[in-house]
Amino acid sequence: MKEIFQHFRKEEHNVLTLLNGKFEQASNQYYAVLTDFLNPRERTMVDSLSGYYDDISVHYYGGGENSERERMRALLVPEYIDVNLNDFEITVFEMSYPEKFVSLSHRNILGAIMSLGLDRSVIGDIVIADSIQFAVSSTIKDVFIRSLNKIKNAPINLKEIPHEEFIESKIPTKTVNILSSSYRIDAVVANVLKEGRAKSKERIEKGKVKVNHSIVDEPSFIIESGDVVSVRSFGRFFVAEQIAETKKGKYRLEIKIVTDD
Repeated sequence: MKEIFQHFRKEEHNVLTLLNGKFEQASNQYYAVLTDFLNPRERTMVDSLSGYYDDISVHYYGGGENSERERMRALLVPEYIDVNLNDFEITVFEMSYPEKFVSLSHRNILGAIMSLGLDRSVIGDIVIADSIQFAVSSTIKDVFIRSLNKIKNAPINLKEIPHEEFIESKIPTKTVNILSSSYRIDAVVANVLKEGRAKSKERIEKGKVKVNHSIVDEPSFIIESGDVVSVRSFGRFFVAEQIAETKKGKYRLEIKIVTDD
């Protein structure tokens, strides 16, 4: 079991330990155990851990019928226990607001939600299309109904809707391939933003860059596939794939830049 830790960063070991504890709980006490909403990197951890628990199956769900959501909850289920969607304890809200007078982005909505003092782990996907919808943990849905009533000084109204009405979570992205001298965060950010490495290093040291929703202030931090990188005043991008090392010793990465922020 200990060997799995060598495949993940030291900064991720606490999360890995927490998730492993949930597997042990499901296995030892023989009941389904639910996680918070997980980002793609955290789901990679769950998938890696599942190989050590043959008696536990992993089910993911983020609301609606879309299996490609960015954020999903995992249900760790012992053998012979049935699962239904209610077990994931997810509530989906639809938001209405005066669209003629204000325009809301993913960043605006997430910022307003986080200002309620909630942890990011209880919030699922935020989808902006013909309407604005988002998923949350059902245990805190009353907080949203009671407290989320204004964004950018515009009044908003929340309506709980059935899961089957949750629209597809197709996050608009632009795919680019970059060549980087290393997997260091300062090198990757510099290439994605097309700026000097010294400027990217300064951004990071000033706490303007997050990886998987946590501030990273060390320029030597190593990026992995599945990481979600947020850069203040720029937006988000996903490290989709570390493709190959070139003959000149550079690394080719596939990056998906979110275009709706």
